[in-house]
Amino acid sequence: MSSGIAYTLKVSRRSKHARLKMVPHEGLVVVVPEGYDRKQIPVLLHRYAAWIERAASRLERPQPDGKPALPNGLPCLVGFRSTGEEWQVEYDPSRRRSAERNGAGGSSILLPVDGSERDAARDLLLLWLRKRAAAILVPMLEEQSEAFGLRYASAGVRLQKSRWGSCSTRGRITLNTKLLFLPPELARYIMTHELCHTAEMNHSDSFWRLVERHDPLFRQHDRAMRDGWKYVPGWVTGHYL
Repeated sequence: MSSGIAYTLKVSRRSKHARLKMVPHEGLVVVVPEGYDRKQIPVLLHRYAAWIERAASRLERPQPDGKPALPNGLPCLVGFRSTGEEWQVEYDPSRRRSAERNGAGGSSILLPVDGSERDAARDLLLLWLRKRAAAILVPMLEEQSEAFGLRYASAGVRLQKSRWGSCSTRGRITLNTKLLFLPPELARYIMTHELCHTAEMNHSDSFWRLVERHDPLFRQHDRAMRDGWKYVPGWVTGHYL
């Protein structure tokens, strides 16, 4: 049986039973005792699928960001805390395609859709958001990689539901598009965390010592990430206010 649910597996000497937990910047974590039959994990995930969905949803509670919006919750202004960028959003169904405009009046994204068509407009916004994330976050990751001397094989961005980032055993780092909305120190912390996984594919003491070497305030940043979802506006998660 294949669950199709992404998770991180942790083996605990102290655990007597398998358990699930939803961790803000790691996503679903499956904790099992030593000797646990891993073939039972898909069965466990299937049994608690409803709880997993609710727990993941709670991580993405919509938060007011104080920026102007249409009555249906779509934004008129998008701001990225990670860089300080702000983009005016214009909805114009007479246009043929989306376009960016930069001028003395600031930056704008023009969408070829009526703002009252919430789902269609949101789809176009998210497509643009992923492109901006790739243009912003991957170069930021590369800069940190060079500074730390921690190399990765490849990198990309995705609009992930619960994980802020991940690093595969092959060295591919995936960053959540939503990092754009985090304060810069927290976005950098997530990148540091994933870069350190290129050297230590675990959360051992050695891993955390490596994280501390590159981010002396990592404990403070790790605590702050427990509420990291508060920075993500509701139109991004689909949980409109």
